[in-house]
Amino acid sequence: MLTDEVSQIQEVRYCLKTLREQMAARQNNNNNKVHTLCIHLKNGFLSTVLEHQSRLVEQSKRLQKAEEQSKERGQQVEELQRLLGNMEVESGILKDKMAAGEAELLQLKAGSEEGEEKEQREKIHHLDDMLKSQQRKVRHMIEQVFIYTSRLPNRVIRDLEEKVAFLEAEVRSCISLHSLKIYKRIH
Repeated sequence: MLTDEVSQIQEVRYCLKTLREQMAARQNNNNNKVHTLCIHLKNGFLSTVLEHQSRLVEQSKRLQKAEEQSKERGQQVEELQRLLGNMEVESGILKDKMAAGEAELLQLKAGSEEGEEKEQREKIHHLDDMLKSQQRKVRHMIEQVFIYTSRLPNRVIRDLEEKVAFLEAEVRSCISLHSLKIYKRIH
């Protein structure tokens, strides 16, 4: 009987040992699964955070670029407005000079001295050169306006085109009027 009890106790101890080993193996397996799951979740979270951070940086760069372009366009508009103002001033000066030249031509008609006529012709020639120079400046400014307008909003472009067309018409009328008067006086 005692031997039966001893063998039963040994058998129970063996079963307990086997059961403990199985429990430890299961615990290790569960720990490995939990550890793997944690690593997977951590990696997924980090990649999501990095992706969102990358998008934010990219959006920030785009926003900064748009702000810089907006500032640059504002400066270009100011420059164009300054150029148009200068063109208007120069056009006014040219008109005044042409009016003065016409007045001098009228005096030339009244005076019959040949020296005065020669002087008046030189002044006319000088005014004609100034007019041609002014035309070149206007053409150059118009080219600049067209270059700048390709980057400006449509409303600003239309306003600038109207001003340029107006100034071109003024210069053309001054040229044709001046040319006609010079032609009549010479012939």
